[in-house]
Amino acid sequence: MSDYFGHLKAYFKMRNTLIIIVFLTFTNVWSQEKTENVDSLRTKSIELVRNIFWMHPPRYQKWVNDYEDLYTFDQKAELTALIDNFEKETSFEIAIVTIDTIIVTEDKFEDLSLHIAKTWGVGKRFKDNGILIAISKGYRRIRIQNGNGTEILFTNEETQLVIDNYFIPYFKKEEYFYGTLLGIKEITRILKSKM
Repeated sequence: MSDYFGHLKAYFKMRNTLIIIVFLTFTNVWSQEKTENVDSLRTKSIELVRNIFWMHPPRYQKWVNDYEDLYTFDQKAELTALIDNFEKETSFEIAIVTIDTIIVTEDKFEDLSLHIAKTWGVGKRFKDNGILIAISKGYRRIRIQNGNGTEILFTNEETQLVIDNYFIPYFKKEEYFYGTLLGIKEITRILKSKM
């Protein structure tokens, strides 16, 4: 429960910071003599938000980091319990991050997911046995970043098969929780079968 409130606190802190940045940007521009169109201001604000998020990604809040509000509280708890049990049993760590379109451009989605994986350090030290699952509903994208220690047991080909056969069919039906749940269950099944 405390993880949830910590995550919620971080989310609201980030959201409030973004609101303040946007407010200050608009206030500053309106006080200037020359005027720019609203689209230009919006673009500059979004670029600023994206730069800040890249330089200072939010702190790792445990296994489920839902910045796009795809999951309910109970769904986050179920995913967390599944990943927690798997981590205790195998030492593999799986983190989920959902990324809103305001945070990154579509062409930088994969770069940001890799950047987050490296910044958070998902996986045990010296084992590099982490998996980061990055999801963007807005861009209709998913990226799974496997640590080097994970890739030994869970290949890129297997990763793509799990994405294609478990995540995407449910995501296409807007059932993000079930796609994520079934995808993670398949990942854990594959990893356990090879240990």
